[in-house]
Amino acid sequence: MKTKTRKHKSNLLRISTLSALFVVAAAAVLVAASCGHSGVNADLASVSSSDVSAPEIPEDVSLSDLSIEIGKGITRSLEASGGKNITWKSSDDSIASVTSDGAVTGIDLGECDLIAQNEFGNSAKCHVVVKKTVYLTIDDGPLAYSDKILNKLKNHHVKATFFVVKTRRIENVKRMNDEGHLVALHTYSHKFETCYRSDKSYFADLQKLSDIVEEYTGKRTNIIRFPGGTSNQKAYILNMRRMISGLDDLGYRAFDWTCSSGDASYPPITYMQSAWNVLGSCYKDVEIVLMHDRSMTPKALDIIIPELKERGYVFETLDHYPEKSFRYPSVYEKYNGDKTVPCEELKLNSETCELKIGKTLTLTAKMTPAQSTDYVRFVAEDPSVASVTLEGIVTGLSKGTTEIKAIASSGKQAVCSVSVIDPEENNP
Repeated sequence: MKTKTRKHKSNLLRISTLSALFVVAAAAVLVAASCGHSGVNADLASVSSSDVSAPEIPEDVSLSDLSIEIGKGITRSLEASGGKNITWKSSDDSIASVTSDGAVTGIDLGECDLIAQNEFGNSAKCHVVVKKTVYLTIDDGPLAYSDKILNKLKNHHVKATFFVVKTRRIENVKRMNDEGHLVALHTYSHKFETCYRSDKSYFADLQKLSDIVEEYTGKRTNIIRFPGGTSNQKAYILNMRRMISGLDDLGYRAFDWTCSSGDASYPPITYMQSAWNVLGSCYKDVEIVLMHDRSMTPKALDIIIPELKERGYVFETLDHYPEKSFRYPSVYEKYNGDKTVPCEELKLNSETCELKIGKTLTLTAKMTPAQSTDYVRFVAEDPSVASVTLEGIVTGLSKGTTEIKAIASSGKQAVCSVSVIDPEENNP
C-alpha cells in the first residue's frame, strides 16, 4: 500500500514539473516572438507600439487675461492656449465682439463674457467691461514743459498723443515714444503763411517733420493735425480743400478735436480754468481732448485725469481710433459742401528737359479748370536717375533718362522726360 502511494505522489510530481516546464517554454516563445528574435508568429513581431496611437488627453483652456477693460471702439487681442482648435464667442455681441483669433472690440458701454472653447469641450471665460474712451492730445511741443507733462502722465498711468512741431527740444520725441505715447505730426514750422501757401508747400513742410521724427523714434507715422484745425479761417479755402484731397492719396489720417482746454488763448488762463474747460465739455462716449505744451498743463492734468477716470473713461492714443480720421468740415466744405471739382486737363511747364547730375529744376502743374479741388503729386519712374519732391523739385542723381509724372487725384496725368547728364563729359 505504501509503495502505491509513493508511486502516485511521484507521478503527480512529474506531471507538475512538466506543466511548469511547458508554461516557462511557452512564455519564452512569446517573449522571443514579441522581440523579433523568433520566426514563430512573425506577423505578431511586425506590430510595433507606434502603430497604436495613444488617446488624446483633454486639455484645459488658458487665457492671457481673465478680465479686461477696453474703451468703446477699441480693439484688443486675447490669447488662448490648450487645444488645437479653439473657438470664441461673446455672451453679448452688442457689448463686445470677438473674432476667431481672439480680437476683442468694444461695441457699446456695458459688461459681458468672452468664452474660448477647445475641441474637448473645455472652456475659459474673460470678463469684459466696455467703458467710455478719451483721447488726450497735446499740441505744439516738445517745449520746456514736456518733461513735466510726461512725468504727470507716467504718475497717472495714462498714454497720450503728442502732435509735435520742430523745436529746439525735438529730441524729446524719443522719450515720448519710449514711454508708449504716440508721436504724431503737426507740421515742421507751424507757420500759417508757410503751411497754407499751397497744397505742395503744406505737404513738403509736413514731410520735413516726418523725417526728423523717424530719425529719433525709428517710426514713421501717418497721423496728423492741421495747425488751427481743418476748419481754420487762415488757410486759402481752395488750398485747404486740395490738402484734404491729398490726405488719402498720401496715406495720412487727420484729426481735429471734440473739446478744448482753451490753454492756447490770449490772455493766458490758469490751470484750473484749463481743467474745467475740459471737464465741462467731456460727456460723450468718445472724446478727443485738445491741450498744448504750456506751463499750466501739468497741474491741469492732475485734475483732469482722475476725474475722467472717475466718470468711467479709459485713455487711448489716436492710432487706436476705429475710423480713418476725425475732422470738422473745412472752410471750403462749409461753403460748397463736400462736392469735388475734378481735373479735366493737366499740363506741366515742360515736357522734356536736360539736367546735370547734382542740379535741380522745378516742374509746375496747371489744372483745368483752375478751381479743381484735385491734389497733384509727382512721381519719378526711376528715382535712382532723378528724384522729385512733393513740390515738383527734380534733382539729377545719375546719368540716364527717366519720366517725372504729375498725377491728379481724379487720375489725370502729365509727363516730363528728364535726361540726366554727367557734367564732366562736357568738359574735355
